[in-house]
This record gives sequence, structure tokens and C-alpha cells, in this order.
Amino acid sequence: MKRILSLILVLVAAFSVACTKADTSETTNSGKERAPAGMAAEKPGDNEKAEHNYPPMVKVAGVVYVDTGYENAMATCGTADGKIKTAVDGTKKPVRDDQSNFGTGYDYQLWEKGYMNVRLNNRWILFKDLNLKNDGDRIPKWVAHFTAKVIHAEEDSLLVQATEVDDGFYFKARLTKPIALPIENLDHGKDGFVSTEGLEGKTVVVYFGGEIKNAEPESSVPIGLERVYIIILKETNGTK
Repeated sequence: MKRILSLILVLVAAFSVACTKADTSETTNSGKERAPAGMAAEKPGDNEKAEHNYPPMVKVAGVVYVDTGYENAMATCGTADGKIKTAVDGTKKPVRDDQSNFGTGYDYQLWEKGYMNVRLNNRWILFKDLNLKNDGDRIPKWVAHFTAKVIHAEEDSLLVQATEVDDGFYFKARLTKPIALPIENLDHGKDGFVSTEGLEGKTVVVYFGGEIKNAEPESSVPIGLERVYIIILKETNGTK
């Protein structure tokens, strides 16, 4: 009887130890901080490193060009002058010709002095000489734009009619009916907020990505624009 009792006590003790180890193991695993699925765990210093990332840049013929963020709507020719062959990390500037900090294999096209185009997602994106100072922060003239009169203003949209379009833009002949514009990038405000108040009858300059839709004359739907960069109120003494 004593032997049986002793055996029972030994089994109970062993079971308790096994359960304790299992519980400890589960607590340890669940207590670990894991990165979200599909993302690597953050390493010390990653945040600081990300703050110093450079914008997209490419070096060609000894000149470093930086992405302007705008599409060149006048670059309709598909002829390329070269291709990006090597790349550095996005935290660095390119140091060799035909090198970028965003990848390889992209065609590029030299443009007017101080500018070039890089073929990204089937669009010619304007890059500017990093040291070009004489144009300030002006939007390059090759970015699609037109002058228009505001014919109707809603709280969250504008309806305009194009009045002036540069001859170099392919879409000039297609802007024959009213154009609907969102106001997220409207450069006009009141009390610190974007506002369309008082804009009816005014003249604005619209910069956009170059693509238009619903331009068919027989359709009553207003023309729509892809990626409106900015809408600027044109004052009587010139554009703001």
C-alpha cells in the first residue's frame, strides 16, 4: 500500500512539473514582440535611417537629377537616350553615371537644359538638375496645364471651362466642354481652410498629370482629369 501511495505521489509531482514547463514556454512565446505579418522586425536605428532617405535621383553625364514629382506631358516621343544600369540604396545619392537610388532598367530621355525624363510606369517623369537654382519652385512649363474660367462652384468641387491651352499639349483640341475639378489641391482658402467661395467668374490655372477622360463631345458628362496637382487663382496682375 505504501509503495502504491508513493508511486501516485511521484506521478503527481512529475505531472505538475510538466505542466509548469508547458505554461512557462507558452508565456515566453506570447510575450515576444513580433513584427506584423509580411514585415521584418524593426532594427535599432531604422527610424532614424528612414528620416534621411533621399528623394528619387539619377546621375547622367556627371549631373545628378532629382524627381520633380510631375509628369512631362510634352514628352510624347518614346525615344530613349539611355538606361539606368546600376543603383544605390535610397539613403544615398547616385555617384556614377547611369545610376539611380530607386532601381535599374529604367529608360531616360534628356530634355532641355537642367531637365531630363525617366520612364516610370509608362510615363515620362520630369527630373531636375539638383543644382538648378534659376527657376525657383516654379512648376516646369512642360507639366500639363491650362487657364480656365470658373463657371460654377460647389463646396467640394469646381466646374470650369478652358480658355487658354498651350499649343504643345496634345489635349488642346479635346477640352471643348466643361471640366469638373476636385478641390483638394485648390490654392484658395478662407479662415485657414480650402474654400471655393467667391470663385465663380474667376480665372484659374490648372496643373495636372496630363490624362483626361470623358472628353467625347456627344457626352453630357463633364471632362475629368487624372491627378490634379494644383489649382491656382489667377489674379489680375498675374498668376499667384
